[in-house]
Amino acid sequence: MRNSAQTLVHTFNGASAVTRAIVLMGLAAILSSIMHVGVRLVSDTGLPIIEIVFLRTLLSLLITAPFVFRPGRMSWRSNAPSMHGLRGIVGTTSMWAWYFALANLPLGLATTLGQTTSLFLVVGAAIWFREQVGGVRWLALLGGMAGAMIALQPGSGELGWTAVIAIVSSALWAVSLLMAKDMTRYDSTLTISFYQPLTIAPLAFLATIPVWVMPTLYDLWLLLMMAVAASVANYCSIKALGLADASITAPIDYTKILWSTAAAFVLFSEVPGTSTWIGGALIVAATLGLTLYERRK
Repeated sequence: MRNSAQTLVHTFNGASAVTRAIVLMGLAAILSSIMHVGVRLVSDTGLPIIEIVFLRTLLSLLITAPFVFRPGRMSWRSNAPSMHGLRGIVGTTSMWAWYFALANLPLGLATTLGQTTSLFLVVGAAIWFREQVGGVRWLALLGGMAGAMIALQPGSGELGWTAVIAIVSSALWAVSLLMAKDMTRYDSTLTISFYQPLTIAPLAFLATIPVWVMPTLYDLWLLLMMAVAASVANYCSIKALGLADASITAPIDYTKILWSTAAAFVLFSEVPGTSTWIGGALIVAATLGLTLYERRK
């Protein structure tokens, strides 16, 4: 078992930067879906959304801290503290809006709306970093977005202010990811991952005070699961963005729709319609096509 793991790690390290970025973003998508399920479950127990944000980020901070403060490591020192502070404000607002959407929309629909992050991310990267977005990448991105819109079923009556909040959250999260990519010039991936919950936790705590509800052991277990999944997913996302252009990694994030739809069916009896399957097929095709194209390059 150990030899197999070592072989897998060796193979991964020997792969191209683009391939590693795609694998890392795919892993982040799976872990993010697990975290989404946790949000739905813990919100059903009656905890306020902002309290869920606070407790999840606090646990993520505790999980990340031992890796940051290891002897001989200076990961806790940042060369861009003001950028971390600004990213904390953006992240807090985005997390509250996203958790609100997950708690109040069907899980598959909420995740589909969340995929607009990819569009904001690619457009933002083209503006912020002057990344070259070629024809194949645009085709993959537009194919993925078309699949997301088909799965969304415009005109089905599901859209409303909650859906608008979900899209706003996606735009803000794209800004947060672009900030993280820019900050890799100054800090390590581990440092950036550590400072995200470090800046979000105190801001969320202040907002939690008026609505505080004592969590149960079941709540804390779910929150711990969410924190582990979110911490690893955040690290993988930032690492992937540091290895390849956002226009390459963004379409991989669409696979969250498939994972979340499957979880919603198993856990909440939410049966996806035909449009969801058609949209999911387009998303997978776009992601796979981009992966094969980039590997050939």
